[in-house]
Amino acid sequence: MEVKLGQLAGRNGSSSEVKEFGAHMVKDHTRLNKELGAAATSIGLTVPTDLSEDQRTEYTKLSKMSGKRFDKEYIDLMVKDHTEDLAAFQKAESTTQDPKLKTAISNAIPVIQEHLSMAQSDAAKLGAGYSPT
Repeated sequence: MEVKLGQLAGRNGSSSEVKEFGAHMVKDHTRLNKELGAAATSIGLTVPTDLSEDQRTEYTKLSKMSGKRFDKEYIDLMVKDHTEDLAAFQKAESTTQDPKLKTAISNAIPVIQEHLSMAQSDAAKLGAGYSPT
């Protein structure tokens, strides 16, 4: 989702922060998807190749927006998404037994933390206001 939404941010965003964040998501998440996907498939897990229904709904909603409204909604979603991803990855790191997958997860956590920090900073600059409930 981060890759597709990052591409959308390059087209629909209005602020330099959102466009730069989107480009960062495309670059980093393309790499993470390859690394995590390779580790997962090496132990027989099936890796999703498309967006889930919820992700498609978010993409469709954001694809109809542009300018400042897009910026706010996109950054709010990225804060929410990376907050949830970080928690899931931290849990997976502590429960995963396979060494290759555990290493890939461990390597992804600092990237997700960086993205969360970036998204929170951009949200503050843009006046976006996601807060976990």
